[in-house]
Amino acid sequence: MNRPLALSFALVVIAGPGLAATAMTGKELTELLADGKELTLGGPKDGYSGHLSVMKDGTADGSIKLESGDVIPIQGVWHINGNKFCRTWKGGRDAGKEVCETWNKTGPTSVHVTSGKRDLGNNAW
Repeated sequence: MNRPLALSFALVVIAGPGLAATAMTGKELTELLADGKELTLGGPKDGYSGHLSVMKDGTADGSIKLESGDVIPIQGVWHINGNKFCRTWKGGRDAGKEVCETWNKTGPTSVHVTSGKRDLGNNAW
């Protein structure tokens, strides 16, 4: 193996696991949201921004503002199912449908959110 290729391989093997996102567990999600939490949604790179008040009684309320200026209200219910944050919002593109999200840690107070292969953006608190 030539030296540059060997070095590249070594960096991938050593750095690879540290670069992988770690999904929050059900226990971590429950602890985070047990007393309610104010979340900041999205950001400049996501094409939207907003806020969401997640209440300890299993309800949530907030809104997101798209780059177009349109504001979409968010209101509904949530619960933890296994290692997923599951929600059913009254409005938006998933209105009336339960969506279960994986929250992948990106920092001590932030996550990247996915649902299956669908990228849902970023949350912070």
